[in-house]
Amino acid sequence: MNFYQELHLFSDCPVIRLLELHLCIQVDNVPEIEGSLTTHDLRDLPNFDALSYAWGPKDLSAHITLHGEVFLVSQTLFAALRQICVNQQGAPRKLWVDAICINQHDNAEKSHQVMLMKDIYASANRVLSWIGQPDQLSTLAFDTLKRFAADDGTPNGSATYRGILKEVNERRASLDLVLQRGYFSRLWIVQEVVVARMVTVLCGSLRIDFDKLRIALQRMTGSGFYRFSSSIAKVVYIGSWRSSFHETDYPDGERYLDVRLFEDSRDRIAADARDKIYALRGIANKALGTCIKVDYDDAVETVYTDFAKTVLSLRQDLQILSAIYLRHGRMSTLSLPSYVPDWSLPKYGGGFLQRYYRFKPTHVFRAAGTSIPRVSLTEGSNTVGIQGSRLDVISRVIPIKSLLHTGDGDSVVVDETILRELSATASPSLTYGFTNEPSWVAFFRTLTADRTALSPRIDETYWSQYFGAYSEASRRNSSGDISSLPSSLWEALSKDVGIIIEDKDMFVTAQGYFGLGHEGLGEGDVVCILLGGEVPFLLRQTGQGGQQARFRFLCECYVHGVMDGEAVKGPESGSLEEFLID
Repeated sequence: MNFYQELHLFSDCPVIRLLELHLCIQVDNVPEIEGSLTTHDLRDLPNFDALSYAWGPKDLSAHITLHGEVFLVSQTLFAALRQICVNQQGAPRKLWVDAICINQHDNAEKSHQVMLMKDIYASANRVLSWIGQPDQLSTLAFDTLKRFAADDGTPNGSATYRGILKEVNERRASLDLVLQRGYFSRLWIVQEVVVARMVTVLCGSLRIDFDKLRIALQRMTGSGFYRFSSSIAKVVYIGSWRSSFHETDYPDGERYLDVRLFEDSRDRIAADARDKIYALRGIANKALGTCIKVDYDDAVETVYTDFAKTVLSLRQDLQILSAIYLRHGRMSTLSLPSYVPDWSLPKYGGGFLQRYYRFKPTHVFRAAGTSIPRVSLTEGSNTVGIQGSRLDVISRVIPIKSLLHTGDGDSVVVDETILRELSATASPSLTYGFTNEPSWVAFFRTLTADRTALSPRIDETYWSQYFGAYSEASRRNSSGDISSLPSSLWEALSKDVGIIIEDKDMFVTAQGYFGLGHEGLGEGDVVCILLGGEVPFLLRQTGQGGQQARFRFLCECYVHGVMDGEAVKGPESGSLEEFLID
């Protein structure tokens, strides 16, 4: 396109292009869209809106006219631009649209502009989030969202729920269709929405403010109207990150925009695997974000390995290691060191064992106590050294999924009788010696990584927002006493257990610890407490490197009785050694 050369963007200047739509539309039927591009310094921008949308298939079967030239675009983008034309007639409309304002065939320009995208979306008057054309239930879905977003005098929207009881099934179905739209699975929307001053979600002519959308979803799950799910989480997490980004006094805001940002966005879709890192650079906390350099000429392996080393060298924890899934080692097409997560692959099961949003701040896991990591990185080498101690070795693997599986799809069944039987096969003792609990209770807390609605770790605010499907009886049992629960509560817990153990196996160590780790762990694998680690980790010895053993990193794990630092307190704590991990 000649206009890209005529409107050249220099890499040493914060200059961007804006699309100016020429609005001369009198009716809803928009047969053709015309526009032109202009260049502007980021420090002196005119009023403009920024478009956020799902790229979708690369069909490029639609077109607009730019500077008199035909410019191919996707049907999704054309529909969004057409709706914008219909919504505002008259004076030209200035927009920033990534697929148009950046020359997608110029890697150098793309790398430079991606570094500016946070500032672009933050400078826009408004971000327009286009989720697509409406379906037959979209009007009902937006009506439901607006009802729950409104203050009904209750803390969790229960009054609104009672008012729509006769239409519950149809309203839930309408929301399913909205929340399952591809827009909410796109990775780039995270930054685009988080940094925006204001965000309007558009579905054809239907619209709702994004912050009201988030409030509505929280009240729907808190009231029990709609079960918390991954589709809900995708929206709610973005809302939490918006709060972290915009509110300087937001508690622990910097921590919420660290490695967890990348892990919680892992299932989102990006056409380029490097964007799993680059797309979040602008909203990561300052220390981390400034160390990520965007270069689309770098190989994916280089981007991921450099990111892992950066995180290990910067952070006072080992969260990056919790992002490694043992299953990925069998699926990955990338050649990566074992301590480097493959961000191109989705997470499985329940994600991180540590539940930062769910646990009380005083009850998060602290397996290594208050220690900080001691990591050795050598320039030119992909081997890292991490200091810690050996807790134990795995002596038995328990294929827990097959033991709890009902044969009906992927469902599992858990109740007190089943847990007593399984714990008896794992340990002959009726008491779990490391915590002095009944063995079957320790078995349950291990099986669930101590994170269900019954866990004493759960924060009250989180419980009220997301555990509306549970009865008040479960809140009364959150002290840790899980005996004599009603069958209805066990049914709800069984659904949660099915998610948690999706890619997990349980294990027993030589000393009798109960543990939960990823499928693929084996007898003889070493359970380690690495300095700075919030959770224990599993390593597998692969050989000797001179005088030192060398290891492959496997995964994080839950070990009941050491998650609060018990193994690093007192004289019984293990001696330190450096683990060389390739």
